[in-house]
Amino acid sequence: MQPVNFSSKSVSANQIDEEVFAIQQSLLQSPYNIQEEKDFFAENIEIRRVPKGEFLIRQGQRLFCSYHLFKGCVREYYNKDGEEKTIGFYTAGDSLFDGGDKLNQESSSVNWETVSECIVSVFTHEVEKEMYRRFPRLESLCRMETEKQYSRFKKSLHHYLDSSPEERYENLIETKPELFQLVPLYHIASYLGVTPESLSRIRRRMKVS
Repeated sequence: MQPVNFSSKSVSANQIDEEVFAIQQSLLQSPYNIQEEKDFFAENIEIRRVPKGEFLIRQGQRLFCSYHLFKGCVREYYNKDGEEKTIGFYTAGDSLFDGGDKLNQESSSVNWETVSECIVSVFTHEVEKEMYRRFPRLESLCRMETEKQYSRFKKSLHHYLDSSPEERYENLIETKPELFQLVPLYHIASYLGVTPESLSRIRRRMKVS
């Protein structure tokens, strides 16, 4: 299975994307991996620049890849009765791997859309299986990271369900302030569960207080 083919503002064959190249080099120079692991990464993991407005996965498609976000922002949402419902946002340092059930090959229930230009690593499930077969310690490390991310998700969900729109807004400012530079406010309003007009009123009240 080949990585997702994004339509791209790709550089020509005789050009080098210096930012992508720097990320590739940082992975290959990591002190946390042995040389055999670094060689495997170089051969099997693609790092791509993805334009704004592309989909890493669409609702209803099967998910064949996992992603790690090095730059930019990805919005997670689903469509219900013709309306987009924003669930969350991924920013630099986040991994995207749970948009569908890869074991049972179930379709994704969400969309992953780039809301700014992004740089991501593309990691197919076939490559993941081969990596775990060759390097068992990486499977343990990845499982631990997955558990941490799931724990953060549960904590975030509980806070969301237990809070008012104003409290959700304040939490977003504290935990992901970069979103307000990357994401249109109407997407943030959707995530908070309010209309854009209500979000404007919340922002005005907070400036006054």
